[in-house]
Amino acid sequence: MLARIITLRFSVALDGFDDRPLTEFIKDKSVISLREYFFVRNETPYLTVVVIYEPVLEETAGGGLVAPRQRDESWRALLSDADMPLFDSLRSWRGERCKKEGVPPYVICNNKVLARIAAACPQTLSGLMRIEGFGKGKAEKYGKALLALLQRDDGASADEQEQ
Repeated sequence: MLARIITLRFSVALDGFDDRPLTEFIKDKSVISLREYFFVRNETPYLTVVVIYEPVLEETAGGGLVAPRQRDESWRALLSDADMPLFDSLRSWRGERCKKEGVPPYVICNNKVLARIAAACPQTLSGLMRIEGFGKGKAEKYGKALLALLQRDDGASADEQEQ
């Protein structure tokens, strides 16, 4: 297990954090966890991300090891066909929320956590906190919006129902 700390500076031009260094770093890693820390220094916002990871290597025909260039799609095995519409709604919610907060989507929840939520469809905050990868901090920050999304049957977004 390895760790890397990446600090992102707020970009006024982007109206958010430029996450390209983080995205580039993790593209060939097996990310175990991400922890984000927000701070302000000299009136400039920063987001520091601690990445716990393992390198992912595959053997080539010549016997060497290389990092694969494909995305981890293991989350798909957690979902049935019936779960996919809810999963897509959760991803849309996450996309809206990350734009609002100026953070990359995987900081809010990665696809595997969203798949676990869609498959379990918890109806309470304690149920959400039983989902692997979704702890107390995320439940406090995103729990009400997610529960509203899981329970809704109208066309309103989860953020609208939260208010």
